[in-house]
Amino acid sequence: MILNTPNFSISPTHHTPNDQSVLIAFEGNQTLLRQDGDQYQLISWPDIAPYLPEQFIPFELAHSEETSIFCPPIHEAFALPEGTPFVYRDMSTFRQMETNDAALLISSFHLWSWYHKNRFCGCCAHPLTPDQYERALRCQSCGNLIFPTIAPAVIVAITCGDRILLARNARGNFRHYALIAGFVEVGETLEQALHREVMEEVGLPIHSIKYIGNQPWGVSGSMMFAFHAQADDQLALTLQESEISSAKWFDRSELEQRQNSQSIAFELIERFRKGIL
Repeated sequence: MILNTPNFSISPTHHTPNDQSVLIAFEGNQTLLRQDGDQYQLISWPDIAPYLPEQFIPFELAHSEETSIFCPPIHEAFALPEGTPFVYRDMSTFRQMETNDAALLISSFHLWSWYHKNRFCGCCAHPLTPDQYERALRCQSCGNLIFPTIAPAVIVAITCGDRILLARNARGNFRHYALIAGFVEVGETLEQALHREVMEEVGLPIHSIKYIGNQPWGVSGSMMFAFHAQADDQLALTLQESEISSAKWFDRSELEQRQNSQSIAFELIERFRKGIL
């Protein structure tokens, strides 16, 4: 693991909110945050409690060490009165937050999305209910037990001497040059997924693969496994245009310092920039 990741719960605690608790609410890909100038923070329970309706029943999403994380009931509408100091912001705002808060927000989004998308049993279509003892959803009708889905994914810093290959995704809102990455398919090893993804997206063979670390990445519901590999920068790039809009080699001196990036991808690029990858 490269970046500091807080200890995240794997089972319910049945805590009630206290002064160390936070409330995290989501609307699609937006999250409710406290705004302080141009800074954004998670919302503490004491700050938001006065604005919550009397009948509000918080749902315990998770806990991390001393911090209990609550959210509104997953499948119910949630609204605050006008004039609160809280705003909905796109999930990408986590990149502007303190590292610990960002990690809690990302993992909470992973869990909330899983709960939100698994309302009914896939075997018998009856409603699912949170299990009392495990971080799981249980069907009271047929006994089906569903655990949070975590998709393994690989990401790789491809270098050649003092140059690194970066690509720009053809889809999504993230328009910066970044590392090649992709999900692991059924039956693949991590290394096989690396070779396939790089060949598919930029048409390059890679070698000298070295495992670097990993990071839970709730934005995509995945676990990112990071690698460093080498390739020949004289070979032509063949782009998979449905995935990659452009790709090119950057000299180490061309890279700008990345501040408070929160991701293992940016950490790898920063390590290369400093000459320690």
